[in-house]
Order: sequence, then structure tokens, then C-alpha cells
Amino acid sequence: MTKMKDQVTPGQLVFLVIQTQIGVGLLGLTTEVHSLAKGDAWISVILAGIISQLFIILMWYLSSRFPSFSFYDMLPNLFGKPIGTIIHVLYTIYFILVSSFIIVRFSRIAQDWVLIDTPRWIVMGMMSAVCLYLIRESLRTIARFFVIVFFCNIAVIIIAAYAYLHVNFLYILPIGHSGIESIAKGTNGAMTSFAGFEILMITFPFVGGSSKEKLKAASFANFFTTLLYTFAVFTSLVVFSPSELALLPQPLLYMVKALSFSIFERPDLYFLSLWAVVAVTSLMGYSFMASRGIANLFQAGSNHRKAAFYTVLLIFVLGLIFQNLRLIYFLERVLSIMNYLIVFIIPFMLFLVSILFNKKEVKGSTG
Repeated sequence: MTKMKDQVTPGQLVFLVIQTQIGVGLLGLTTEVHSLAKGDAWISVILAGIISQLFIILMWYLSSRFPSFSFYDMLPNLFGKPIGTIIHVLYTIYFILVSSFIIVRFSRIAQDWVLIDTPRWIVMGMMSAVCLYLIRESLRTIARFFVIVFFCNIAVIIIAAYAYLHVNFLYILPIGHSGIESIAKGTNGAMTSFAGFEILMITFPFVGGSSKEKLKAASFANFFTTLLYTFAVFTSLVVFSPSELALLPQPLLYMVKALSFSIFERPDLYFLSLWAVVAVTSLMGYSFMASRGIANLFQAGSNHRKAAFYTVLLIFVLGLIFQNLRLIYFLERVLSIMNYLIVFIIPFMLFLVSILFNKKEVKGSTG
């Protein structure tokens, strides 16, 4: 039985999905996709958004067959307890590793741009503390905070839009010149940045409204994320030449830094400050999913608040371990592989099992 204080509206679900999807990955998305698709990187991002939408529909259909079950409650009903527990643990590990990667990645960027002499563990500690403070609250409280923070995305767009005073659209011409194979590789490279919409399966029973309203909410969220990613990548492509993009790890930050305003200097610092808030919400989204996984693993139906402290502590400790560049690269590769398994393959397998064996929630049962 879902507690009233844990219920959120379909409108709040929009912001839960958006803020979990959009994270530190955006800052380096252009460089990663451009290395594969060149000037057609923006096309690859759009295609990645379309593929993500297909899996959102799949996850929605799967969840709608178990309307009062969260994803973790659903697993034993589809695969049985032994296999369901293994998948449960796998998802929890994935969410914890993604959270650790977020704080490691952001702490490195913050140190490179602003906090040069500040130890990374302090930045990671502050992010972890803020994360813990919020995810111990109800889902409704988390969703309300995400609604407020969403406007940081709008501010980021406005700041980046000033770059259109100095663009060269010839950099992306002719459209399609990189070829279908390169665009497909770029789409593959962009898929990791769209991860986060799996929060739909975790929060489905906590969202009020009809099943169709939940689908519309998640779809709109993915649509906004696709637009934001496409805007960021397209803007970077027309501001920097291909040779420049090959050398810039975070094109958006370099682009904003080059802007000149008469009112304030170093707009990249304002941009980074806004983006810190956005990155923390992504961390909160994954930490919330991980804490629910740990809580359900040790006690069915357990409140995630009891597991929040241990979840964030584990994330912070792992962040301290993954400091070496080789370890960070290794973690990134592991997550890119796990991403396909967690976000695409397993949900598709669950979908097939539910259809082929006509598995769905028995009326009157609860998760």
C-alpha cells in the first residue's frame, strides 16, 4: 500500500525523469558523439532519443501490468525468487556505481575549472551530504525539489544561447556527410547519456493518475531531454571547428567561457554553478533507486529512508576508490556495458516473459 506522502503527480514524474536523465554527461556528450559521427552528431542524439522513447513505452507497458508493484517487487513474479534476487542485486549495484561515477566525474570537473587546490573528497563529501539530506525524505519531497531545480536547465539554455552570436553553420554541412554507419555509432555513443528514464519503473506505483498519464509524463520528459541534448550538441558543433572539438573535453564550458558580458565576467563559473545543482539531482535520482533496491532486498516493502545513509556512504567510499584515471576509465567502460543490460536488455526480457506467459498482477495483490 502506497503511503499518501510518497505519492507524486504525473506532472512531478516529468521532473523526476528529466533531472535523473540529465547529469554531468552532458558536458562531454558533444566530444564523445562527435568523435564517432563528426558533424552529424546532432542527428545521432535525436536517434538516441527516439530509441529511448521506444524503451520508455516498453517499460510503461510492463509496469502497467503490475500497477501496484515497483520494479523490485515485480522481479520475483516474473523470474522467480532466485533469479529475481540476482537481477535485483545487479540493478542495485548499477545504480550505486552510476552514483559514484557522477560524484567522481563532477569533482574532477569542479577541480579543473574552479576548486583547483580543493581536495576532491571534500567536493564529493558535500555532494553526498546534500544527496543524503534529500533522499531520506519522501518521494513527494524529492519530486518537489526537482521541480524547483528544473529551472536551472532553462537558465543553462539561456546562457548557452548567447553563443549563437558567433556561429558558423558550415561546420555541420553537408548534412549526412559522415554516413549511416558513423551516425549509428554516434547513436550508440549517445545512448548512455539518456539513461535515467528507468526511474519510471521504480516509481510507477507511487505516481497518481491513469496509466496513460504516466506514459505521457515520461514521454514528455524524454522529449525535453532529447531537445536539450540536441541543442547542446548542435550549438557546440556550430561554434567550434571539428579540429577544435577533438581537443575540448567539455565544449559547453569552453564555449560559455569565451562569451563576453558587460554585466559580469567568467560566465562559465555561473554556468558551472547552475550545473552543479543539476548534477546533484541526477545523483539523487540514482541514489534513491539504489536505496529502494537495498531496502527491498533486505526487507520486502522496507522504507528506503532506513537504507539511505548506508547507500550514500557506500557511494562516497567507492568515489574515493575510483580516483585514478585508469580506474575511472575502467568504471566508465563497465557502466557503458551494464547500461545496455540494465536499461535495455533486461526490461525487454521482462516484457517478453510477461507477454509470453501472460504474467500480470493478480487483482487485489500489493507489492
